[in-house]
Amino acid sequence: MTAKPAKPRAKGDLSQLLLDTAIELFAERTYEGTQVPAVAQRAGVGVGSIYRYFPGKEALGNAAFQYAKGGLLAELAAAHTEGGPVGSTREEFGRLWRGLTRYAGRHHAAFVFLEHQQHDTFLAPESLALAAEVDSFATDFIVRGQQAGELRDGEPQLIVALALGAFAGLVKHLPPGGIATLPPEALTQAEDAVWALLHREATA
Repeated sequence: MTAKPAKPRAKGDLSQLLLDTAIELFAERTYEGTQVPAVAQRAGVGVGSIYRYFPGKEALGNAAFQYAKGGLLAELAAAHTEGGPVGSTREEFGRLWRGLTRYAGRHHAAFVFLEHQQHDTFLAPESLALAAEVDSFATDFIVRGQQAGELRDGEPQLIVALALGAFAGLVKHLPPGGIATLPPEALTQAEDAVWALLHREATA
């Protein structure tokens, strides 16, 4: 039987392959520890193929960051609107938690990459603006909860950092496969623990 010739890869497919490969390597080695030839080798293409889409390593890094961060923002926004109007701060937290866990479960390498690269100096203004948009999404939730008297007092950005740090620590110590390997009951326990970190206890 004669083998069928390989189907030509569309240009968009190659661009996506390069982004996915870069994110994978950035998660494994960090941005600083990854060179463009390594991305090309992992993707199975020549180095010149990368430069046809991305003029340099910083351009590739920013494209990867914007793709990953934009995906996270879209997942959080989608989760926030699920089920209609929010009834309570706890319910809103549950929706955001589901969005975060879904993203980390489906895109483990991208989540790890974002945690590595959040404050690195290679980020362009467009990347920083997108990061600020995600930060505002989270801090606005904290402010609303504080105003409702349901979340603990404190600087909203600091509280977000504490909660996200707890989640990132959970992901970091999981086996290969990340958050997707946790059974539902363990994920619920983790959600309750992070909520307890945020929740303001009622005073007598």
